[in-house]
Amino acid sequence: MVSKLPVIYLDVVWLINFGLDGFILFVTAFLARRQLSWWRTIGASAIGASYALTLFFPALSTLLTFFCKLLFSIVMVWVAFRPKGLFDIGKMLGLFYLASFLTGGAAYAVNSFFGSVSMQNGLLLMEGSAVWHQQTKLWLLLLAVPLTWLLGKGAWNRLTRSKQREFNFWEVEVRFDQESIEFVGLLDTGNALADPLSRAPVMVVDWELFTDYLPPALVGEFRQGGDISLSIGELELDEGWQTKFRLVPYRGIGGTIGMLLAFQPDAVVLKRQEVRHACSRVLIGLNPKALASDGSYRAILHPAMLEDRLEEEGEWSLGSAAS
Repeated sequence: MVSKLPVIYLDVVWLINFGLDGFILFVTAFLARRQLSWWRTIGASAIGASYALTLFFPALSTLLTFFCKLLFSIVMVWVAFRPKGLFDIGKMLGLFYLASFLTGGAAYAVNSFFGSVSMQNGLLLMEGSAVWHQQTKLWLLLLAVPLTWLLGKGAWNRLTRSKQREFNFWEVEVRFDQESIEFVGLLDTGNALADPLSRAPVMVVDWELFTDYLPPALVGEFRQGGDISLSIGELELDEGWQTKFRLVPYRGIGGTIGMLLAFQPDAVVLKRQEVRHACSRVLIGLNPKALASDGSYRAILHPAMLEDRLEEEGEWSLGSAAS
């Protein structure tokens, strides 16, 4: 007597893979210390779940090659995280595969420990239910051990560095001309940049944070990638902005010397949990390029900005900080 094989429903397979891919993306985000958007996660998980269905269509067997699998993995990572640059794509792809290995290994371990596994007529049976079985070559298993160790070590080191760096993350609020902008800044104890005339510390900030507030002519010059220190004198700016701007000399990596366009805000406050620091004397230097490729912080803070501490947020007011 021949027993009937269980029916495999493609919608169930799709939903299972959709959930697993979503979980793997969340693990990837945790390892990379990234924020995930629900819509991006749903889109990337749907792509992965749809790709899994190609296993049931022999006409689409060409999509099961190594390069197609790699391509779909890259697409999922790009949709979920929008990495910037090849290095960021490679880093996120490595963490994505590490999360996949961890999830797959955990599932296999649970099945082996709690499940009843046997072979009948070439089928793998778990608790009496037939599942498809993929042959695994010995050299692939041997390769997986050092690969998982290397990826795991790299991810752990990255987590350690991220924890150390997050200790220096501060929420920053900048106020000027009745406007308020909030973003995350990284405290750099080695930052000694200061205005040579007033000796005021300089906080370096991504210029794009002020796109909606800076003069249009200056925004256009930033977008063209020109040297602001050479063109600032030729731009038509309101008198109010002309009095705020100044050029601060700096020394970059390799000893290169340049000029950073900076302005005086009305007030700056650094916040972390219950701690508040009001900075009444600080300049904002507009950096022409993004400071962090992953967007984890948008400014480099000067250590002198932590000198004035306020115990309660309500003790700070725009007038007192700007004085």
